Amino acid sequence: MAIDAEKRPIGRNFGDETESDVPVAPDRIKPEHSSMPPASRLLTFGPRALANERSILIDGNSVAFIRAGGQGAAVLLIHGNSACKEVFEHQISFLAECGLDVIAADLPGHGASDNASEPRETYSFPGYGRVLRRLMSGLGIDQYHVVGWSLGGHIGLEMWFEDEAVRSLTITGTPPVRLSPIGASEGFLPSTVMDLAGKENFSRADVSAYGSAMLGESIDPDSWFGRRVARTDGTARSLMLQNGLAGLGHDEESAVALCPKPLAILQGRNDPFVNLSHLERLAYGNLWLNSPVMIDGGHAPHWTHPSEFNRCLVNFIAESDGP
Repeated sequence: MAIDAEKRPIGRNFGDETESDVPVAPDRIKPEHSSMPPASRLLTFGPRALANERSILIDGNSVAFIRAGGQGAAVLLIHGNSACKEVFEHQISFLAECGLDVIAADLPGHGASDNASEPRETYSFPGYGRVLRRLMSGLGIDQYHVVGWSLGGHIGLEMWFEDEAVRSLTITGTPPVRLSPIGASEGFLPSTVMDLAGKENFSRADVSAYGSAMLGESIDPDSWFGRRVARTDGTARSLMLQNGLAGLGHDEESAVALCPKPLAILQGRNDPFVNLSHLERLAYGNLWLNSPVMIDGGHAPHWTHPSEFNRCLVNFIAESDGP
């Protein structure tokens, strides 16, 4: 049975953050002095531009990322299909103020990153995972926690199961599935918006429909998020879906059953894409609190309900990081 995050307080209650708030960290995550400025000074809240955006060349392609925070455990944030690193605005600032070393990147074909020069090799769960491993290695980070939203969760499952460097995984909006048409039909809810996930060419109506369902709020095609959805390489959508349904990557149901490393599922209870009963019927090897944690919101509870999401996330990372 799923756990309701509202009815089961976990750790300290941080309350509702505002732009100027400095969150109180749990005992095992202490804010530390760092030469990096706090994320709250780096983010431009409004247009949600990242003032300290950097990039690194991987296989000849520029990958854009932000790094903020302290000298604590490293956390890699992986965004969803047709999205961007800015969707983790609330997590970047919160985790950085807790002293964690926070990295959020735009996947190839998304945001400010280049489109992949080798799309068939890159636009898949393993392909994206290889790029992100190269990013973390290039930053000199050899141990880190992963937080994946939607597509980012599927990439995270691939990395978590395969890489010793990944210490724990948090997924949201990501049902672990067998990589096949039948597996996808079990984990996801059918809808006309879901059908857009692999569509190559988006109209303005598609941008609005898909963006609104993803974030859980009405998205204008000319808004900051609408522009990022429209910017996405359409080949990234089509090849990602083709490769996933063809079984390119690990069987995710087997991965969550067999992997001994910590896993947390922080799931929006009104997600229009995810079959919640599928999450509850799976076998897990090391699931935090022995159940998915249900949070208010739809497909992006980290965006619409960041206080509740961040409270759970930081406690899970603290427990996974050890004493």
